[in-house]
Amino acid sequence: MKTTTPGMWNRLLGQEAAVGVLRASLASDRVGHAYLFVGPRGVGRAPAALALAASVNCLDDGCGTCAICAKVLRRSHADVHHISAEGGQIVVDQVRALREEASRAPFEGRMKVFIIDEAERLNPAAGNALLKVLEEPPSSALFILMTDAPDDMLPTVVSRCRRIDFVPLGFTEIVEILTQHHGVAEDRAAWAASAGGNLAAALRLSKDPAAEERRERHLSYPERLARAGLSSAISLAGEVRVEADEAVDRLKVRQKDEIKEHAEAYGEARGTAAARKRLEVRHKREARRTEQQTYEIVLTDLAAWYRGALLARHGDGAPDAQIEAALGDCALSAPTTSFVDALERIEATRVALSRNAQAGLALEALFMHLGSIG
Repeated sequence: MKTTTPGMWNRLLGQEAAVGVLRASLASDRVGHAYLFVGPRGVGRAPAALALAASVNCLDDGCGTCAICAKVLRRSHADVHHISAEGGQIVVDQVRALREEASRAPFEGRMKVFIIDEAERLNPAAGNALLKVLEEPPSSALFILMTDAPDDMLPTVVSRCRRIDFVPLGFTEIVEILTQHHGVAEDRAAWAASAGGNLAAALRLSKDPAAEERRERHLSYPERLARAGLSSAISLAGEVRVEADEAVDRLKVRQKDEIKEHAEAYGEARGTAAARKRLEVRHKREARRTEQQTYEIVLTDLAAWYRGALLARHGDGAPDAQIEAALGDCALSAPTTSFVDALERIEATRVALSRNAQAGLALEALFMHLGSIG
């Protein structure tokens, strides 16, 4: 295999050590069967996983511009599979399906790639099932596990993977990546880096023209709750649910285009039924992930407001301009302990939603609690 061209890798600034190891493996044709990407979310683990998946399938070793690379980036390549938690865990049925898929020959590429996000969420049965695959991996399968908590994983699974560490990115590095590699204007990049906190969130915010207005609305919630109290809690929870539904509706429009493209490329004969089923399953998981991502953004913005209020109260630092503009009477009058309590409740809600709690009830309970602050 030739040396990987930089097309799929050149946006991974700040991760030179990790990228160097992976590209050296590709250049020497010594790619392992399993990797463990360790580091916090939003630092480049997922782009690196996609780059590796493209590089082992692209006819030009990860050029970043061909149809194969484009499919990998869109998460629509038939041989690149994404596994994530369902109901807070990655369950054994998901791993059994992975094992069955891994036993088949690649559909359109050279290797089947299985990218497992939040691998620490593998429950014990799923972890043991995956271990069996990693002990006797199919020759045409590559497994990429991503986690920020390797100590929470089954040690024997960890021992079967080659560990690649990813380091946190600072504000300056995020701005540089957005401006130099994604064409984002510098002021927009600075806002997104400040509001997002990590690269993945900042990139998403920078490309969404409605993101700034949406964040402004989220940052208004604490003051609205302080003024109207419990009476506004249910309506605000409803607003968030509508926002999530709208995000899923936008996703479904893109998914319809992908279904049409898939039908044009592979037809709709009986022989393509399994591929269509995989597409349907992936679309359902994408919709769920999009919904969860919406809640995550709202909770992140809420937490930023309460942290900003604490900073403004104690003079330990200045919140960003958008938070500063959103601070009002509540930020000045409420006791400090209530802000700390609010941050704890927001984090508890985040955890509950990640474990498949009923979103409407969880959000209503959170907003009712925040409405009692004053």
